[in-house]
Amino acid sequence: MLSKDHNSIIQEGLAFIDEGFDEGVSRALASLTEIGKGYLNERKELEAEQTVASIKEIGKAAALQGMENAAVSAIRSLDKILQCSMKQNMENTTVKVLLSFGTIGKTAMEQHLETVAKLAASMLGKSGNTAALMNREKEAIAVTIGLGEIGKAAARTKFSDASENAAICVSCLGDTGKLAAQKMLEEAAIGAEIMLEEMAAAAMEESLQNATGSIASSIEEIGKSAEEEEMESAVFQAASALQTIVGSAGNRYLNGASIAAKVALETFNDFDVINNEESIKKIEEIREIMRSLWVNAK
Repeated sequence: MLSKDHNSIIQEGLAFIDEGFDEGVSRALASLTEIGKGYLNERKELEAEQTVASIKEIGKAAALQGMENAAVSAIRSLDKILQCSMKQNMENTTVKVLLSFGTIGKTAMEQHLETVAKLAASMLGKSGNTAALMNREKEAIAVTIGLGEIGKAAARTKFSDASENAAICVSCLGDTGKLAAQKMLEEAAIGAEIMLEEMAAAAMEESLQNATGSIASSIEEIGKSAEEEEMESAVFQAASALQTIVGSAGNRYLNGASIAAKVALETFNDFDVINNEESIKKIEEIREIMRSLWVNAK
């Protein structure tokens, strides 16, 4: 159960956002960070998760108000909680932090706060590599969700720095997915491929040929690593996603993107992307798990 002090700090932080008072928001976040770390050290995970939700709420509200410094402070606070939750091996709290990076980063991207979105994506990219190396599959999946949501928002945003943020998300998703495949974390590898496919769809809607081509290359790299480890479902998802991109890009007259995806697809020429019912079922189950995690994180 949260203390009255905890609840009053949350209300105070939100009130400071309404007033546009960055310093006040930062003070509230610093207090919540210490409270959250205290809960983790006492192994009170439910209370720690609620503290993460409170920091996320303040960070998202700050982004919606265009308060860049306050939103950055929220991400920094979450990072401190993350370090503590990972040290304590508290997976559920860690996953909630990672998804919170995605929520704040996506909101920031939609509000054209490119620095905030870039920071959130960078935090996720670093965490994805760590999670994969430490065989923490659920955490790696959470990373792919967060990166994918920020990346899709970036692909749909028409301003100068959006392409840089989209490129960061594509690169980080590719790295996390490839490393997950190498570590035999098939669900996380498939998660990265799913989010890259969704990013490609968003990019094609905005006629972003270069971004779509880059996404196709990242999917190919994950698929090749999965093939080396004989992870059939991850290879199937890579081939299927590339086949979808080839068709969609061609229909939109994005010839460069279509050719890039077609070249990538040739890597998997010997793979059946039509009648693999077992893989289709597994991928849909993973997709549903990811959807549920994201819905609960927003």
